[in-house]
Amino acid sequence: MGIGDVDLPADPEELGDRIVIRLEPGGPIELTGLTDSFAALARLYARHYRSDNNPESAPRLFVTRLESGSIIAEIAPLVSMFGQPLYQMVVAANTVAGFTKRLNDGLKAFAGIDGAKPPLLPDHADASDLREFVKPLTGRKNAALGIKHARYRKSDGQKEILVEYTFDETEINRATVNIERALELPQMPIAIEPPLRSAIKNEVMMVFEKASRSPGKEKGRPTDWTVISDVTDKALPTYFRKSVRGNLKELMVRGDTNPLNDFGFIVDVHVQYKEGEP
Repeated sequence: MGIGDVDLPADPEELGDRIVIRLEPGGPIELTGLTDSFAALARLYARHYRSDNNPESAPRLFVTRLESGSIIAEIAPLVSMFGQPLYQMVVAANTVAGFTKRLNDGLKAFAGIDGAKPPLLPDHADASDLREFVKPLTGRKNAALGIKHARYRKSDGQKEILVEYTFDETEINRATVNIERALELPQMPIAIEPPLRSAIKNEVMMVFEKASRSPGKEKGRPTDWTVISDVTDKALPTYFRKSVRGNLKELMVRGDTNPLNDFGFIVDVHVQYKEGEP
């Protein structure tokens, strides 16, 4: 791109989890095509990582680093920046991991790569944005796409690659053709295998994305939201049943600090699915 290296932010306290996108177009790329590609990425993220289904609360992605040569962008969700508390950093790590996997699963499903198909292909909106995301690479000789989940350690600023996916020219073009075909169909998603009805998951991490100091509710408009990344990347409304000891949440938050905001909780969960969604 000829822009040199740009690092944002520079403060080592603002390190954390990143999505690293590497575009290899095999030649010059039009600026509007690049911006459209990243705009599609932002729409995908906002669609699946709102905490309360409110369009105005859609999270935002920030480019934290650009590198010359190949088009490489390091992208972080807002909660992992500006020195946020640890519990929000954990939420950000779960979100980055989930979003990285979502991109990989969607593209591999459309590319027909064996052993990597999710239960459902992405819906119409997701398919359209995936098409726009890879459009700068479609039909280009020797094109390639890399998607990584990276983590910067605060101690020394070194980057640790947690997971990496790559797509070559053939896979990108095949995925694009299949996306175009799918978008012509009257309805999506398309079932690939029967969705689960229920499942038990043991010893999984639950993190509060939002936790009020008020007593826990059994029903009604939620004030507490949690993420269990082994179940879903979305924050879900969380309720507290009354017990013989009274309101459990009220007992937990009586101190000077709200422990729900500072710790993750190892839990066993019974998950019920409807049309593949927990």
